[in-house]
Amino acid sequence: MKDIYRLYLPIINFFFFIMSKKLFHIPSLLTAEELNEIDKLIAKSEFIDGKLTASLAAKDVKNNLQLAPGNESIENIHEIINNALKQSPLFNIAALPKDVFPFIVSKYTPGKYYGWHVDSPIMGNPPIRTDLAMTVFLSEPDTYEGGELVIQSDSTVTSFKPAKGDAVLYPCQYLHCVNEIKRGERLAAVTWIQSNVKDAEQRQILFQLNQVHSALYQEAPNAPATNLLLQTHSNLFRMWAEI
Repeated sequence: MKDIYRLYLPIINFFFFIMSKKLFHIPSLLTAEELNEIDKLIAKSEFIDGKLTASLAAKDVKNNLQLAPGNESIENIHEIINNALKQSPLFNIAALPKDVFPFIVSKYTPGKYYGWHVDSPIMGNPPIRTDLAMTVFLSEPDTYEGGELVIQSDSTVTSFKPAKGDAVLYPCQYLHCVNEIKRGERLAAVTWIQSNVKDAEQRQILFQLNQVHSALYQEAPNAPATNLLLQTHSNLFRMWAEI
């Protein structure tokens, strides 16, 4: 067991360092085929002023366009991305999702931006509690200038401009913004998630335990320490879950 601990100590330390920020970059959430289908749906859809769906607090800082709600295209896009989420181990381990809000597809052209804001705590009808937010990037980063998603977490400010099809998942209590577009066009799909565990610190602990257990399981699947770690994870999840 000492050899196992020595082997996986760097992995354990890595995950504890990364997850201290509670921000998740999910590479290649969408396949090339899914992105192509979404591109076709967006191309034939109408965009409206994003302020029309903004909360009272966000109207002064929201300056973008979004697909008109209620049309067939946005429903199909939601279905495509939601199916991808169901198949993403990282999303499901990190978010522990209970409900996923219908996706909003936004468009930023030169001069458009979304200033610093915090998301509404309750959304929808029936309502969900917004524990996490997710942005799925639908444009290649070299096709537009500006447009970074910037998140102010507990101790740092982090900027994201990943590849088309990637996603960023983060707690809703963080202030965040989208920088002004200088050139090109930025498309993104945004949603909010109610988790089975509403506390971000508790979700972080469960994620870390899951990652360490997975690493130990590869080396010693039946070791007492491996089973004890799984038992601890399961019992904490049971204690904190809201069903």
